[in-house]
Amino acid sequence: MKKSKLILYSMASITVVSIAAVFLFSNINKGEEAVLRFIKKHPENVSFTLIHNEEVVAAYHSNRMMPLASVVKIMVALEYAQQAADGKISPHEYVKLADIDKYYIPKLDGGAQPEWGESLKSRKLIKDDSVALEEVAKGMIDFSSNANMEYLIERLGMDPINSNIAKLGLTNHQKVFPIYSSLLIPYEIMQKNPDLPQEERIKKAKEELRTMSQEQFQTFAIQQHEKLKNDVDGSYKRTAAIEEWYDEEFDKILSDRMVASTTEDYGLLLSKINSRTTFSPQVHQHLDAVMEGPMQNPANKESFKHLGFKGGSTNYVLNTAMYAVDKDNQSTEILLFTNNLESKEYQNFSKNINAFLNGVLTKPEFRKKVSDQIGVMNEGPR
Repeated sequence: MKKSKLILYSMASITVVSIAAVFLFSNINKGEEAVLRFIKKHPENVSFTLIHNEEVVAAYHSNRMMPLASVVKIMVALEYAQQAADGKISPHEYVKLADIDKYYIPKLDGGAQPEWGESLKSRKLIKDDSVALEEVAKGMIDFSSNANMEYLIERLGMDPINSNIAKLGLTNHQKVFPIYSSLLIPYEIMQKNPDLPQEERIKKAKEELRTMSQEQFQTFAIQQHEKLKNDVDGSYKRTAAIEEWYDEEFDKILSDRMVASTTEDYGLLLSKINSRTTFSPQVHQHLDAVMEGPMQNPANKESFKHLGFKGGSTNYVLNTAMYAVDKDNQSTEILLFTNNLESKEYQNFSKNINAFLNGVLTKPEFRKKVSDQIGVMNEGPR
């Protein structure tokens, strides 16, 4: 059985390393043009929304439902900020790392969790094997930690997280559920037929995953989340032995089952965040601390008042959600979601995406070119 070489949710390297240097590139015209060409030539793989100074200047299949991957963590971050502002949680509370590690599934997060742990150690932020809750939320965004997301879903509650969908007017957003825990759903399905050979059990699991409703899948994911929550000694994960059966086919099925939404909805969400008229100053205080990691870069501080970013990826998905306000109070929101990318397309896209973002944010002439060539069109399959 062929094993997947790439790992689900592997956006951490882009969010931490590349985006912090997005404005330090030289000779980037080739890269920005490459992404623009891809958007135009692959309408079946793309959803794009560009908003500048509160005006939608480009919308390309912006109402098409797309798997969000880790972009959905913005919804978790928002609820974290709201509860922190309301005093329901304290960003300064120290959380046992062991309580977070219960949700960690080794080798299925692109190395995000170990990288976050090393960063905490290097910055001397661990105290008595615990870390501040704010650092947990930052790790979810900056390092795209899935275990941190699962822990925060447990702490904040799924109902409060999902209540924001209607409150914010997001009309095409599936319910948020524990997407990381869902990776273990195939194992539970395989346990229904313990006497069959493993290959036959794997086949049946894939068939059931393809035919179950999204509601059934979400319910299953919540059950798996509860099992990880109670897996104090890690015995459940060891018994599941995910490395023995997880393959590229499961990878694709589960990628397609993730929480989905549209760039239109996320354009609205980021516009509400970026305008600073929807949420209280207290909410923004906590949200900025989590979402605006790129502002730690001195070059970004010179050009921007605010710069927030979240990416998301699987083997087939490469998504970008970014908002910015520059020193001239020019506001921009960029939402670019892709799906069903071939390996070569994925590599080229990931190589050039920062150049594209740089061009849109810092070059009025390129932003106009994007607007002129893409325009505002939403026809096509949803």
